[in-house]
Amino acid sequence: MPPPNPAEKLLEAPLADLIVLLLKQFKRLLDERGLRLTTPELEEIGQQASVGVVVSDHAQQVRQITATLVAESEAELQSRFGFTFSESLATDMQTVGGWETTAEFIEVANVKSNAELRISAGSALRVFLGDPEGVLHLLTVIDHDSGAMDVDAAFARRALCHAAEVSPSANDWLKQVHQWWDDQQV
Repeated sequence: MPPPNPAEKLLEAPLADLIVLLLKQFKRLLDERGLRLTTPELEEIGQQASVGVVVSDHAQQVRQITATLVAESEAELQSRFGFTFSESLATDMQTVGGWETTAEFIEVANVKSNAELRISAGSALRVFLGDPEGVLHLLTVIDHDSGAMDVDAAFARRALCHAAEVSPSANDWLKQVHQWWDDQQV
């Protein structure tokens, strides 16, 4: 029997808690861009987003800043490695050049993984906050996860299911999400 997957707990966690967790991941970056949020303000945004009512000025600012952070990370992957987000997720560090020493390898790997994480987590946060621009990145995360259900995929699944109003425990959740997304494109 395989060991339990800790990411599976994210599939059952309260949405507000997940959103606050994502907000806390971005707190330093939000602070650097002039948006300093207290814990009660983070919790208010989480509560609003969990019920689909994102009205506060702070939530709107988070959406805008997160969109910028995602775009900056996409640009970094493109300029540094020549990768799209999808290509970066599919590329093993052994095939990425630009390093000779262990220290250089670690630096390059950190740049790549940090950009991927900002895109993935930022896209989940954007979708939780009612911004559909992150949907395609989240579908990419799910595609590259190949059913392993890592933490990024669990957040992606919850955000997509929240937006599509689909149960994350449904056997056909991904099919339902794709149908919802196709309907949005009409």
